[in-house]
Amino acid sequence: MIVEIDNIELYFKEKRILDSIYLKTETGKVTEILGSNGCGETSLLKILFGDLKPKYKLIRIDNNPILKPLYQTKLVSFLPQHNFIPSSLKIKKNFDLYHINWDEFIT
Repeated sequence: MIVEIDNIELYFKEKRILDSIYLKTETGKVTEILGSNGCGETSLLKILFGDLKPKYKLIRIDNNPILKPLYQTKLVSFLPQHNFIPSSLKIKKNFDLYHINWDEFIT
């Protein structure tokens, strides 16, 4: 599977944060997004997964345009760098909440 995002433009008020961004990633390959703090790396991921609305964007999976947020396609997942699951929940409960099959996960 090939995921591409193209022509990403993001503004906060009048300040341009991202301009003409293109990113391509493929199944089985590691893609890094590097930059100094505040350069827009997290904003780019939030746009990709539908948490942030840019001025312009084009997202394609295997050359097919995707019009809804990626998390709704169930083709791509995003694991944030911070802990988003309460520490009081047991692993079994987390798997049940997110409808994850343990056997498939360990495979």
